[in-house]
Amino acid sequence: MDIEKVTRGFQNRMPLYEQLEEEALFILKQALDQLNIKVHSVPSRVKRLDSFLNKFQRKQLENPKELENPFEEIRDVVGLRVVCLFLSDIALIGKLIRNSFSILTEDDKVEATEVSSFGYMSVHFIATMKTEYAGPRYDQISKIPFEIQVRTIAMDAWANVSHHLDYKSDRDVPGDLKRDFYALSGLFYVADKHFEMFYRSRMQSQERMTELFEAATPEAKAQQEINLDSLSAYLHTKFPDRKHADSGRLSQLVNELTNAGYKTIGEIEQIVETASDALRQYEEDYPPIPNGTFADVGVVRISASIVNEQFVRWTIDFKETDMWTEVEKEEEIKQEIRRYSRYRQMLNNKDKK
Repeated sequence: MDIEKVTRGFQNRMPLYEQLEEEALFILKQALDQLNIKVHSVPSRVKRLDSFLNKFQRKQLENPKELENPFEEIRDVVGLRVVCLFLSDIALIGKLIRNSFSILTEDDKVEATEVSSFGYMSVHFIATMKTEYAGPRYDQISKIPFEIQVRTIAMDAWANVSHHLDYKSDRDVPGDLKRDFYALSGLFYVADKHFEMFYRSRMQSQERMTELFEAATPEAKAQQEINLDSLSAYLHTKFPDRKHADSGRLSQLVNELTNAGYKTIGEIEQIVETASDALRQYEEDYPPIPNGTFADVGVVRISASIVNEQFVRWTIDFKETDMWTEVEKEEEIKQEIRRYSRYRQMLNNKDKK
């Protein structure tokens, strides 16, 4: 098959390749979301014409008789990649891909023994759409193969760096640079291993905190330092019926509390208990939309603002307020202090009784 015929064939098929890319990407992302697998990114692409022609010509040189139909035999015209966070995610995502598509071939390069090949490690799947995806929308793309790669952030980073160095494999590297090349590859490899170790340690820390707050004495709970894991476990135990904030909002609260000088969970418990009646009144006066109750982090933040006037200043100072003038910031602080003063008075009246 000559170049002109291949070019015309590729251009005629481009709308189908773009449709396949869109459909496969949608199915893959939906499956990741349903299983709540967090990933760094899911890029996709359709090969450019020049890239396709280069591959066609290379294959013709390698085996002229084998490449009778390049549009069937070049199976990575459409490519997707899942860049995941941890090594253990690769197996989970591989199972997800097998359940979501019909797999033609699978090539696991992650178990490569040579550290120097780390930048080229990933799991490669050649797949087609499953037969249950039928009808006019899928008829023309259902049998077109496409590639899915799965790799970690560290693998992807090293692959991108080495690609921009124009070294496609360690055989391309000049002898006097190989020591540094292998050393860099090893650093990325070690980083990947330690990311996984840290992730597992973090999960164990969360489990320990959850067990502690479910079974330990009040004194043991109170002595825990304020961090993301201890505060999360405390809030889940203290407010089982309230909405639990995501890790980003929880992290912001940790920073606000520690910047304000609070060090232990016991101090937070004391704030929450002290402000409980005033908090209920505040929630009635300013019911949040849509369900009329504050999330767990809101309870702590509002309680601290009621109990400690200075906490209002600390939380506003912590916000991204680069666009504010000092006058505007001070006015915001005064307004917030006035908002909480009524509820602070409730505490004072309670103390006098």
